[in-house]
Amino acid sequence: MWLPWVLAGSLAAVVVAVIWLWRRADSARSVAEMGLANAERSLRQVRQAADRQAAQLHAVLAAQLAPILVLSTDHSLVDMNAGARALFGSGVEIGQTLMAVTRSAELDDLVAHCLAGGADCDRQLVLGRGQQPYRARAVLVGAPEAGTPEIGGVPAGVVLALQDLSELQRLGRARRDFVANISHELRTPITSIRLLVDTLRGAAPVDAVGRDELLEKISIETEALAQLAQELLDLAQIESGQTLVRMVPVSVAQMIESVTNRFGPQAERKHQTIDVRVPADLSALADSAQVTRVVGNLLHNAIKFTPAGGNIWLTASQNEGDIIVEVGDSGPGIARSDLSRVFERFFRGDRSRTSGGTGLGLAIAKHVVEAHGGRIWVESEGRPGQGAIFRFTLPAND
Repeated sequence: MWLPWVLAGSLAAVVVAVIWLWRRADSARSVAEMGLANAERSLRQVRQAADRQAAQLHAVLAAQLAPILVLSTDHSLVDMNAGARALFGSGVEIGQTLMAVTRSAELDDLVAHCLAGGADCDRQLVLGRGQQPYRARAVLVGAPEAGTPEIGGVPAGVVLALQDLSELQRLGRARRDFVANISHELRTPITSIRLLVDTLRGAAPVDAVGRDELLEKISIETEALAQLAQELLDLAQIESGQTLVRMVPVSVAQMIESVTNRFGPQAERKHQTIDVRVPADLSALADSAQVTRVVGNLLHNAIKFTPAGGNIWLTASQNEGDIIVEVGDSGPGIARSDLSRVFERFFRGDRSRTSGGTGLGLAIAKHVVEAHGGRIWVESEGRPGQGAIFRFTLPAND
């Protein structure tokens, strides 16, 4: 009778063992499934983080105005921004070699030098169809200075950044020209004053009349220096935005009348006629003091360059929302090759060679007119008697 009980107990033990093993297997399967799910979740998170980082890096590239190229270790293109596409052409494709993209052996040598661990990965060279000057800087991807560890013990590529140096070189030339022009403008009156003073101090006696003439010439040269200094200061303030332009309704006729009253005696001494045709009701939005200075400069030039007995005219009219002011003369005119440069600082064309002046008046006039939202230009055939016509616009007070 005891055998069935023994068999029953053994069978129960086996059943329990099977259940226990099944539960163990199920638990292990659950753990494995959970581990797989966690791994998949971690992988998704890593991928999402990588995608975010890639998007951020792409946005950084896109935000840069300067051309930037990302290259692999075999010099093939991985990525580039809009600035690089504008420089090298829209037909460039990812995967092309640097030489195929840029046609520059110097850039290719720079990248090779950088990948080889060379120092001073900075060059100046010319690129593009216009052969413009650029500064090129190569930085290793994964190099210590990039802030990330090396990948697999070697650099992962190179980032190549380019900086257009055209504007810097232009500014450098402008600075040198400015210094040279200032030196020339200062040297002439200073030399004259020195000679005049030496004459006064000389051994030869100078009578009262001669002394007064020398002192008058010294006074004239001193005034020229003072005018140069003042116009340099005015131009610097205007260009830096320190000069405020107060736009208020003003009578154009009254502004021009104040200018003609001031310069009229100069024209009379040269037997010149000044014809003024300005409607009395014409009104502009302008800074009266600044615009009066512009008109005065143009009228002064017309008187200076027009021969004795010549004609000068000032007109003003309204064209839709603009007031157009015109100052013309019957002088020698301006050569066509000089028309685009007359508003440059210190520029002197043919008709200025025999006359004084700082060469800053038209540059100041241009800045003043543009500060009013207008424009200024000149027309001339460059033939004697045809003269020149300067025009500028102001906003009308409608």
